[in-house]
Amino acid sequence: MSKKNLIKFLDKADNDLDAFPFWAAFKKACSENPIKELGNNFTPGRQALLILWEANVQTKNKKGEIKSINLDDKNIDEKIDQLKSDIIGHFFEETLDEKALKRFFKMVTNKVSEI
Repeated sequence: MSKKNLIKFLDKADNDLDAFPFWAAFKKACSENPIKELGNNFTPGRQALLILWEANVQTKNKKGEIKSINLDDKNIDEKIDQLKSDIIGHFFEETLDEKALKRFFKMVTNKVSEI
């Protein structure tokens, strides 16, 4: 998958999610805890989507190894649409604990920085 196409799909999902009040809290947490290794063109919305996508699909195989998101070209738009639906489904009627959210993003930022 080209970075340009990935960014295009992430931006579309980010814009769609802007309609939901909880999304602003996610983006704020990302702006306060940027993952510098992603580079300058990863906005808080793009970063939030990648973090939540990873959290949503991460599994372990039989050997106990962590399997992460697959950013291949196959149906990437459908994968991001599914992520968007999952995010809305999880948080549509719930209020977010801002302290817990900040701790979560800080932890993920530290983990990515270690890689």
